[in-house]
Amino acid sequence: MKKTVSVLLGTVVLLLTVLYANIISPAKEQLVDIEKTQLGATDTYYTFEASTGTLTISGIGMTPNFRNDSVSQPWYEWRDESIKKVVVEEGITALGDYFFYNVRATDFELPSTLTAIGNYTLSGINSAESITLPEELISIGNNAFYYSTNLKSITIPAAVTKIGSSAFENCLALESVVFEDMYSDISVGSKAFLRCPNLKSVDVPKRATLLSYSFGFEKNKVGYVYSDFVLNVYRDSPAYTYATDKIKNTDNYHVLNEFTIKEGQSVGCEYFMDSFRDEMYFIFTPAVSDNYKFFSLGSVDVDCIFNDTLYDDNSLDDLNFTVEGYLEAGREYVFTVKCVSEMSLGSFTVNMENTHSYVRTVVPETLTTDGYTLYNCENCGFSYKTDFVKRLGVHITGRVLLMEKPDGSSVNHYPVRNAYISAGGKNLVLTDSDGNFDFYVPASVGTFSVSSPFAAARNMDIVSDADMNMKLGDITLFNDDYHPDGYVNAKDFAVFRKLYGEYTDDNRYICEMLDYNQDGIIDDEDFRHAENFFTYGKITESIYD
Repeated sequence: MKKTVSVLLGTVVLLLTVLYANIISPAKEQLVDIEKTQLGATDTYYTFEASTGTLTISGIGMTPNFRNDSVSQPWYEWRDESIKKVVVEEGITALGDYFFYNVRATDFELPSTLTAIGNYTLSGINSAESITLPEELISIGNNAFYYSTNLKSITIPAAVTKIGSSAFENCLALESVVFEDMYSDISVGSKAFLRCPNLKSVDVPKRATLLSYSFGFEKNKVGYVYSDFVLNVYRDSPAYTYATDKIKNTDNYHVLNEFTIKEGQSVGCEYFMDSFRDEMYFIFTPAVSDNYKFFSLGSVDVDCIFNDTLYDDNSLDDLNFTVEGYLEAGREYVFTVKCVSEMSLGSFTVNMENTHSYVRTVVPETLTTDGYTLYNCENCGFSYKTDFVKRLGVHITGRVLLMEKPDGSSVNHYPVRNAYISAGGKNLVLTDSDGNFDFYVPASVGTFSVSSPFAAARNMDIVSDADMNMKLGDITLFNDDYHPDGYVNAKDFAVFRKLYGEYTDDNRYICEMLDYNQDGIIDDEDFRHAENFFTYGKITESIYD
């Protein structure tokens, strides 16, 4: 007998030794790149970049189903240590069973084309804290994220119709579960969020179906609800039935009375004998400023309060309400709906509609104006613009002042009138009586110039800001070469002296250039400026450097 016991104990010790050796044996590392390799008989492939630890899945359609073994899962032996990031490229529509099982990457990127996640597909991804599910996803398989112990948050896209049993069971760090659409028809499987101790509160969609132990339980037994867990449900919804039948303790569930409603949406509601005193709050945030209509349809006698105004029955059946008005984009509006009498109970809908009929016109961008799309209502004439496209031209503004000394200064701020602004080989505009200029030039033109018959041209690079503007402010221009030969000397002095006194329309153009203080007379006060430049050498564009 002793010998038999000894043999049995020896066998047990041997088995435990083998198991322990397997458990503590170091994981293998993949130290070299893996070129594009086909996955089974599918049109999907994988590559691995060792330097970054990136596993990339590419191709079209569904990947193969795996088992949790080295025969089917190619990265089985190095999934713990080597894979740091997973990228699933566009074109993949479904991830098969056990596909990323126990892959310890911290970052998972899923494509917009993905519609299905298989059984155990992302189970045991114990390093990732979050994962973004694509908007087109429809199905999350059984045990899909089972025992992903570091996952902290998950958002369920509006398109999802099924969350499989035990899909997020034992996600010990999970704190947040958010459903994008609170009116989605979605089935949440049994034990889907079993043993998630850090999940303290969940808002459940109105039409969601919950199976046994879907939310709130630490064991799959009646009575084992986490004491600090709260399930937020809509009255008379399937989730409300789950709460009252399974959770039971009223401290662990609350009744929701706030609904987010979108343009064009119809929301089904009910009033029954135990709920007819409840008020419902519908929250609407317009995407565009417009006229909207919020109204009810059905056999329930309901009123609406909006902006402290009561909108009571105004229909032929004397039951429904209508609220119409102009609402501003981005602002949150709250509509309060209440049941008038317990004599009128049952189902009804509330609806949010845009009341305009728009004609769409695309106005293209030009050199000087932005392009946009114009929407004009055929019913009332209301219009708005969207999809703005920046104009094609750079808007350049500035003011030309007289350079009063060779150092480039303009002490008295005398404006230069009728100076030419040129770009691309064309004269575009003249400065006005105050020396101002304002013009547009194609963005492809690199420079423009400021010049006059009595000055060396000033060339400037066009450098615009992000809004395609170039605001130069004040710039100075030399303007004293009245006998244009490139020098300011006695010849120019003679022209100046000749025009002393009041001037007439016959010689106004030149005289205005000399009448710096614009008092209608050329005299010594004007001459004092010109003296600053007389006797200097040849005037070239270098004077502006």
